[in-house]
Formats: sequence, C-alpha cells, structure tokens
Amino acid sequence: MSPELFAESPGGSRRRILGVRELNESISAALKTAFPGTVWVKGEVQRLPADAARRSHVYFELHETGTSGAAEFQIPVGLMGWDRQRYGLGRYLDGTDPDFQLADRMEVCLEAQVDFYPPFGKLSLKVVGIDPTYSLGRLEARRREVLAYLTAEGLLEKQSALTLPRLPLRVGLITAAGSAAERDFITGLEASGRPFQITLRGAKMQGDQLEAEVSRALAAHARSGVDVIVITRGGGSRADLSWFDQKDLAVAIAGCPVPVITAIGHEIDRSIADLVAHHSCKTPTAAAEFLVDRIEEAADLVEEAAARLALRVASLLDQAAADLAVGDRLARLAHRIQLDASLRRQELAARLQDRVAGRLAGAAAGLGRLEARLSGTASGRLAARRAELTTLVPRLARAGNRPLSGASQDLSRLCVRLDRASEGVLGRRGKDLEHAAVKVRLMDPARLLARGYTLTLDREGRTLRSAGSLAPGRHILTRFPDGEVPSIVQAGDPAGSPRTPNRKGGKGGGKEADPGQESLFR
Repeated sequence: MSPELFAESPGGSRRRILGVRELNESISAALKTAFPGTVWVKGEVQRLPADAARRSHVYFELHETGTSGAAEFQIPVGLMGWDRQRYGLGRYLDGTDPDFQLADRMEVCLEAQVDFYPPFGKLSLKVVGIDPTYSLGRLEARRREVLAYLTAEGLLEKQSALTLPRLPLRVGLITAAGSAAERDFITGLEASGRPFQITLRGAKMQGDQLEAEVSRALAAHARSGVDVIVITRGGGSRADLSWFDQKDLAVAIAGCPVPVITAIGHEIDRSIADLVAHHSCKTPTAAAEFLVDRIEEAADLVEEAAARLALRVASLLDQAAADLAVGDRLARLAHRIQLDASLRRQELAARLQDRVAGRLAGAAAGLGRLEARLSGTASGRLAARRAELTTLVPRLARAGNRPLSGASQDLSRLCVRLDRASEGVLGRRGKDLEHAAVKVRLMDPARLLARGYTLTLDREGRTLRSAGSLAPGRHILTRFPDGEVPSIVQAGDPAGSPRTPNRKGGKGGGKEADPGQESLFR
C-alpha cells in the first residue's frame, strides 16, 4: 500500500485516506461483488425523452412513489445503443411492438445491470431487458379499477343517451395539430363534397399531458355549439392505448353534453374512452366515413321523401284533373237537364192550355144544359102549382059550406111554399154557375202567360209541343203576355234546339223579345 495513503491523526493514530478514483473504483468493485449479474427492478418511468426512438443512447429515471403519491426514491436508467441492438429493445421505443411501448408514467419491470461509473461517481441501471407483460398487467389492473368506478357512477351509458344529430355538419376535432390523423380525417370529410365545418383544437395524444389537454378541448368545443366532437389519433401499441384509459378523461367524455366519437387508431383493443363515447371507430378515416354515411342517409331520406311528395302531388293533380272533367260533365248534364225541364215545362203548358180550353168548352156546354134544365124545372114546377090551383077552384066551389077565409089561407100557404122552393132551386143553380165561372177564369191561358209562360204556335195557329217537330226555315209565333214575336227556325244549333232572333212585330206593340221570357229557345 502506498505510504501516502496513511497519515497520522491529530491524536497520533494512523488513518487511511482514499482518493476519489480509489473510492469510486472500490465502490464499483463492491457493487459488482454485490450484484454480479442482472437484477429485475420495477418502478415508474419518468423523464423519458420525447424523441427516444431516434436517439442512440436513451437516459431516463425510474421512480418509486410513497404513500403521499410523491416520488421518494429514484435511480437513473440508461438504455445504451449497443444494448438496444443486441437485445432487440428498439421495438419498445419506436412502436414496432404491437402491445407495448415505453412511455412516461408507465410502471415497468426492467432487467438491468447495476452500474457505477468511477470517473463521474455515477450510479445507474443499464437496461438489458424489459418485461412487457408486467406493464400490461399493471395497465389492465388500473383499467379494471377505472371501469368499476364508471359503472358504479352510471357513466358508461351516459353518452349513448344523447341523440346524434341527423346532419352533424359542425364537427369539433381533437387531435395533434399537423398529424397524419388530422390530415386523414379532414381529407375523408372533404372528399364527400358535403358542407362540413371543422374546428380543430390541438392536444397531446400521448403522455401525461393528454388527459388535461383533451378535457379542456372537450369543454371548449361543447361551449362553441358543435354538433359532434371527434377525438382521434394514429395507430399505436397497447401501452399507447392506455393513455385513453385514465379515469378523469373518461369522466370528461361521459359528461360532455355533445356526442363524442373516438377514433384512437387501435385495431384490436378498445380503450375506456371508446367505451364511454357515443360511438367509436378504429381509425380517423373510419370516423370520417361514419359522419359522411350519416349525412348520406339523411340525404337519401330527403330524396325518398321528395320522390314520395312528387308522386303524391302528381296523384293529386291527376285527381284534380279528373274532378275538373267530372265538373265539366256535370255542367253539361245540368245544362241538358235544364233544357229538358224547359221543354217539359213548355209541353205541360201547352197540354194545360188544351185541357183548360176543353174544360172551358165543356163547362160552357154544361152551363147551357144546366140553365136549360133549371129553366125547364122551374117552368114545370110552376105549371104543376098552377094545375094544383086550377083543381082547387072547383073544389072550393063544390065546398060552398067551407069558409072562404080558410081556403084563402091554404092558398096563401101554397104560394109561400112555391116561392121558397123556387128560390132554393135558383140559389143552388146560381152558386154552381159562380163556381164554374171561377174555374173558367183560373184555367184561362191569359193567366198562364201573365205568370211568365209563353205559347209557341205554327203559322196555322196550332200549338207546338216538341222541338223535334221543327224543321229549319219553319215560321213560328211565340206569344208573350204583352205581345207576339214571329221567328224562323235556324239549323246548326249544337244543342239541337232552334234559335229565335230578336225581331219586332206582333200584336204587342212591336217590342223585342225579352231574354228572360224565353222558354223554349235561347
């Protein structure tokens, strides 16, 4: 041993004095003796560089937290470039491992050599292996705890109770600004040609800042009045997916008043954010397709409704056209019925006139006969009474002993009876004559003419009762209450009835025919 390594103490005793190098080398030798091989060390990754996948040597820290939640113990960790290639550890940094990727705040179990570098006096762990199943198991345990909390609070179904608008055109997008996920999603919407309005709010999609930034973006989008919010990122490992298993992020998504669509970009597993969201998609492109399909479904419904409306309108138009045709037919039928009624009225008037004339003639004859009978009856009864008087005179002469006054009284009584009988017969026959005169006046054709009817005669004065009997060029005479109008029947009337031109003449003072008084011709 070198003599300069020993010196006397102030008390006279000898003491050993080590140089820094000797001390550090001794510590290194002791550590190699204590830890001759590799050890497995668990802890939480901290201070992992964001560009770790591109670095040759990667340095970070491994922490162990105490009961307060703060890091009470820590040790530096190094993943050297040659060990990275030798042991194939690069896949846990660059994301090529489908299940695991090293990240901050991740609890890991590392196989490492306890290393002490004498020149710097630095103790660290040199990583030579990683147990991904340990980290995934811890992530799954935390995931189950979060799911149990969300289930107990009734938050897993809260988003699904919201109604997704039929036309979600105002889209709030949450992703890393400038990322491939942003480009793929926006490109998918723009390719549809639909008028989407996209508002981007950038946020970390990995790491310990993800939870806070995504929650703030959700609240800002909800206040802005968007129709739907999309959270999306590119692909990654199962460890990357674990950032979307955090409890506070899940609570923020579940409590958002706007439907949230997630597109985390993992093909196999679903994050807790996917479970609480209104709808989840695998990729940003799939999320864009989901919204485009929603718009197209609404467009199809509109087109279908428009087609049904067009058919209904066409049906209504056809029905209206049919109704119009029926209306025209009804108008023609009504005109024909009116014309037939007018002709029927003319015919009835003519028949009534003939019947009245016949009854008047019969009544006049009956009056003559009645008068003759009345005269004959009265004369006969008078003659009978005279004959009775004549027979009474001899009887009176023979009955000389009978007082004259009594015979005179009998004679007076007989005269009174004779007068009464004559008056009764004459009174009854007079009333019969008055009734017959009233009937004659009521059936007088002049009264019918005064009521607005007309009488149509041919040139010989015969009553015309049918329009079919009128030949073109035939002269007719229409009789009105105030005069008569001659007419000539013309051909070519579409209704088949003759026309009566307005002419002057007749016995009524030469006035033109009043259209309101026409009964047979128009």
